[in-house]
Amino acid sequence: MSNSEESSVGKMLQVSRDLFTDGLPLPTEVFTRLPSGQFLLVGRRNDTGNLSSLHLMKDQQVELFIREEDYSSLVNYNVKLIEKTIHNSNVSATLKMNLLKGVAESTVAELMNRDLYVGSYERCRQIVHFIQETVTQIKDFDKFLEIFSKMPGDLVSHSLATSVVSLLICEEMDITMKSTLEKVVMGSFLHDIGLKEIPLALLEKPRLYWSESEVHYYESHTLRGVEILREIKEISADVLAIVLEHHENALGLGYPRRLRDIKINPLARIVAVADCFIDLIYEAHGEGLKRTPDEALNHIELGMGQPFNKPAFLALKKVIHKSHVQKKLRRDK
Repeated sequence: MSNSEESSVGKMLQVSRDLFTDGLPLPTEVFTRLPSGQFLLVGRRNDTGNLSSLHLMKDQQVELFIREEDYSSLVNYNVKLIEKTIHNSNVSATLKMNLLKGVAESTVAELMNRDLYVGSYERCRQIVHFIQETVTQIKDFDKFLEIFSKMPGDLVSHSLATSVVSLLICEEMDITMKSTLEKVVMGSFLHDIGLKEIPLALLEKPRLYWSESEVHYYESHTLRGVEILREIKEISADVLAIVLEHHENALGLGYPRRLRDIKINPLARIVAVADCFIDLIYEAHGEGLKRTPDEALNHIELGMGQPFNKPAFLALKKVIHKSHVQKKLRRDK
């Protein structure tokens, strides 16, 4: 999870110990915080020593920190590490799941760093554990990760962020049934799986210059995603519906079937607004700037004409309102 701290070594972010794998070089310098508030260096970049062997790490409550500017490289390192371990039969499923957990915790940390209130530290841990627990229900986990790793770009973090925001929306809508939340998480996590069959050259081409045929080809990623996931028996019909319909909208102007709100799968309505919101706060616009949560909401309402399911969008607004309240409370302390 993430707590930002100012120190003599720059702005620091608290991170999970699961982001550091014993026996592998550290991708960043790692610090812990002393009772005095000062930061102590416990691991240097490229060190291959084991952090877990340090005496201080025997305390499960010990906090680890990295410099804020090292955060992106740490997340990317772990995403790449997941990809590299998929085909290695000598790497245990437990380690692979811990890597996924570390990336999930980093994703939550990044959302909080973007002023999106996810919850208390314990609540954040519960969300990450729920996501991890949900994904482990896939019996052929290696096959699942192999499919997922072929997605272009850093879509692992994007998909996890969509899962987290979808859960927050469900919470505001009083959706509490575990089986339903599991479907939302799995659908959010897999919603863009069909992009792995879209040529990278098209994905990297500015959308302004796409031809009509290229637009249709890109939009086929929802149907392609469903076809890919039919191979995995544990994927339910609701999850497939999320993958198919996460680009539909209440006005009937989405794709692939131009469905109106009442005909869209109820869970897909939630993931649709979460996915759009994450796109807006993650992707650069204008002069390479990324939108704040408020700017993203304003763009959906004013720029897009709020085309999403109204209850789901109002729930998202409540999530952002809570973020403002928490930010004010922290500032007033």
